[in-house]
Amino acid sequence: MREKKERKIRIYLPFVLIFLFLGIIEFRLYYIQIINHQRFAEQAHRAQIRRIRISPPRGIIYDRNLEKLSINIPSYSLYANPKKIYHPKEVARKLSPLLKISTSELLKKLNKKKDFVWLKRKLPLASKKRIDELCIKGINFVEESKRFYPQGKLASSVLGFVGVDNQGLAGIEFSCDKQLQGEKGDLLVMKDALGYQIPLTKEFLKNPVPGKNVVLTIDSIIQSIVEEELSRALKEKKAKSAEALFMNPQNGEIIALANKPDYNPNHYFDYTLFERKNRLIQSIYEPGSTFKTITAAALLEEKLVNLQENIYCGTFTIANHTFYDWKKFDKNLTFSQIIQNSSDVGTIKLAQRMKKELFYRYICLAGFGKKTGIELPGEEKGIVRPPSSWSSIDLPCISIGQGIAVTPIQMVTALSSLINGGKLLKPYIVKYISAPDGKIITKNNPYTLRKIISPSTSQEIRILLSKVVEGGTGIRAGIEGYTMGGKTGTAQVPLSDKKGYAQNRYIASFMGFAPVDSPEIAGIVIIKEPTGGHWGGEVAAPVFARIMKRSLPYLNILPKKKRWAKQIQD
Repeated sequence: MREKKERKIRIYLPFVLIFLFLGIIEFRLYYIQIINHQRFAEQAHRAQIRRIRISPPRGIIYDRNLEKLSINIPSYSLYANPKKIYHPKEVARKLSPLLKISTSELLKKLNKKKDFVWLKRKLPLASKKRIDELCIKGINFVEESKRFYPQGKLASSVLGFVGVDNQGLAGIEFSCDKQLQGEKGDLLVMKDALGYQIPLTKEFLKNPVPGKNVVLTIDSIIQSIVEEELSRALKEKKAKSAEALFMNPQNGEIIALANKPDYNPNHYFDYTLFERKNRLIQSIYEPGSTFKTITAAALLEEKLVNLQENIYCGTFTIANHTFYDWKKFDKNLTFSQIIQNSSDVGTIKLAQRMKKELFYRYICLAGFGKKTGIELPGEEKGIVRPPSSWSSIDLPCISIGQGIAVTPIQMVTALSSLINGGKLLKPYIVKYISAPDGKIITKNNPYTLRKIISPSTSQEIRILLSKVVEGGTGIRAGIEGYTMGGKTGTAQVPLSDKKGYAQNRYIASFMGFAPVDSPEIAGIVIIKEPTGGHWGGEVAAPVFARIMKRSLPYLNILPKKKRWAKQIQD
C-alpha cells in the first residue's frame, strides 16, 4: 500500500511541478504583458530605438576677397562600450600613448557601467588608422566635423576658436556663433537586443540645416603684412607685445587687426590667456601724445586758437605741479609747431582756454568712454571720469593723454572722424553674412554715429598731422612719394597696485593715415615695453612706415609728387 502511494507521488509530482512552473511563468507573463506592459514597452523602446542629434556643417569664415580663413575638415571621435571590453587595463595601456591620455584616466572611463563613453574627440585620420590596427573589441569611431584654420595664426585675434562641440568660444566664432552654427537635425536609429544597429533603419526626423557663412572686411594680404612687421618689431625691440589696427576712415571697415604674440587657433589650448587676448579691443592704456589730436580738434573747432599763433614753450606750473617738455624748447612755437614737435607745455597752455565741461564734451563726442560696437567679444569702454571729479591738474594731464584710458580701436575710430570730414563712424568687421549657396542674407553698411567737427576743421587737422610726418616727431613714418599724416605717442605704464608709473616701462605708439588729401587708410601701431629706445617716433613710427610702404601699392594708392595743401610758413 505504501509502495503504491509512493509510486503515485513519483508519477504525479513532476506533473504538479510542471503545472506549478507553468503557472508561475503565466503569472509572470501576465505581470509583464498586462500589469506592467507600459513600463516594459518603454524600456524596450529606449533600448531598441535611439534618437541621435546630428550637428550640421558649421559656416565658413572668409576674408573680404573670399579667401577661406575658417573651414571644416573630417575628424574621428573614439568611443567605447565598456560592457564589451573584457580587459580594460590592457586596452587602456595600448590606447594611452595614442590618445595622449593617462592610463588611469582611460581606465576610469572603461570601468563605467555604461553602453557608451567618449574616449577622445576629433582625432585625425592618422590616429584613427593606428588605433584600427590594434583591432580592439568594444571601441569604435564616429565621423565628425572639426574646425580648421588653414592660414594658421593669421588673423587669430579676429577669428577666435571653437570648442570640442564646435561651439564658438572667442572672436568671430563666438560673436557670430548663432549664424555659423546652423540647426541640428534628429536621426532615428533602431538596434537589436545586442545593441547593434539594424541595417537600413536610419531615418531623419529632422534634417540638419548648414550654418551661414561670414564674410569679413579683413584683407588677408594686408593682414599678413601687418603681422609680419609686428613680429619683426617684437623680435628687434624685445618688447612685451606689439599691436596694430588699420581701417578705412571713409566707411569704418576694419582692414587688418593683429596682436603679437598671438596663437594658432588649431591648438589654442597650448597658449596663454595673454596670447589669446585681443588686446586691441579688450585692453586699455593711456594714449599719451596721440591724444593731442583730440585736444587740437576741440581747440580748432571752438576757434580758441589758429595754426600760426605763437605760444612760449618753457616749463609750466599748475597747482604746484610743474610740466616739462620731452626736450628743452624755451622759445615761442606756433600751434602747428607745437603739434609737430609734440610739446606738452604748449598743448597744456592752449587746453587751459577750454572749460573742463567743454573738453569733456569733445572727448565723449569722439567716442571715448563708450564701446565702439565692433562685432568682437569682450570690448572695453575705457576710463573717462566726469569733469565733476577732476582735480586742477586733470584737464592739463588729459589734454596730453594722461589720466585717461582708451582702447586702440577707439583711437583709430576717433582719428578717422578727425580726417574724414568730421564724421564719427561705427567700425565694423563683418562685411556680410551669406547662405551656403552664396546668397547674401544680411549686409553691413557704413553708419555715421554723429558729427564731431566741421569739414574745415578736419582739413586743418590733416594739415597739422601731415607736418608731424614731414619734419616732426613722426618723420620716420614718412614714405617717399606719398603724403602722410600722423601723431606719435609715448606713455608710461601705470602701476597696478598704487598710484604713479613704473620705472623704465613705456608704451610707444604711432597713429597715422594716407594720403593726406583724401585718406583711404588709417591705423595705429603700439609697441609695449620695448627695450632700448622707447619714443613713439623711433620705435612705432618705422613699423607703421614699413606696413604702409607695402600696403599702399597693393591698395592701388599711387604716390604723388606734389603736396595736396598749401604749405604753412612757420
